Amino acid sequence: MNRKIFTILFYSFCLFVTDSLAQQLVVDSKILNTKTEIEIFQLGDLDGIESVIYFTDGEKLLQAGIKKRLAALFKAGKIPPAYVVFVSAVDLNDGVDRRNTYFFCNPDYLDFFENELLPQAERTIGKAFTPNERGLVGISFGGLNAAWFSAKSNSLIKYALLSPVTYPCKKVIEEITFSKNEDLKLFISTGKNDAEHYVRALVNIYETKGYEIQSISTQGGHDFDNWASQLELIFNFLFG
Repeated sequence: MNRKIFTILFYSFCLFVTDSLAQQLVVDSKILNTKTEIEIFQLGDLDGIESVIYFTDGEKLLQAGIKKRLAALFKAGKIPPAYVVFVSAVDLNDGVDRRNTYFFCNPDYLDFFENELLPQAERTIGKAFTPNERGLVGISFGGLNAAWFSAKSNSLIKYALLSPVTYPCKKVIEEITFSKNEDLKLFISTGKNDAEHYVRALVNIYETKGYEIQSISTQGGHDFDNWASQLELIFNFLFG
């Protein structure tokens, strides 16, 4: 078979499998007074999945083709099985992207995430996961949100902060410093001419807490291609 045709068929198959295992639902939040769309899909057989990983900025990641990249990685045996939950930041009531409200050390967003979104997502999956079985991935300002969650949340202990930009919430370093959370596992990355300044400060403070950290620098930029190239590392570090 022509290699180009094979590649097209392979990625079409991965997309078909992924879509066939995906489920969309709406979280009607009383805390935020919004409706938020999430998409859940499974990588692997039901009996073999022991973890769930949440991605904020879900609508942007889906548009960038991250779901297809994950399906291809799993098909190739490069990442472990997992449920993946893409969480939109778009308010379905008015179509406004609320990321600049949700992600800047917002206690209401944390309350929503822990007490409304997680329970509804995991009821739909049919399993209540432990904090050690959950991961959270944030990009850019979503990385700031993940850093703040790492200091404040009791529901997750595994995080990936991709090109985290922390200047909108300067208190995040203080919150991490005085956090009582233990045994965190953190993947932190920056690209070239990207978020290096913010990453150095985060890594330093996390190291003083004795957390398990994998920190990388790439030649990529502040973009989806760079973040997508890290998916294999993220999944295997957090859940491999």
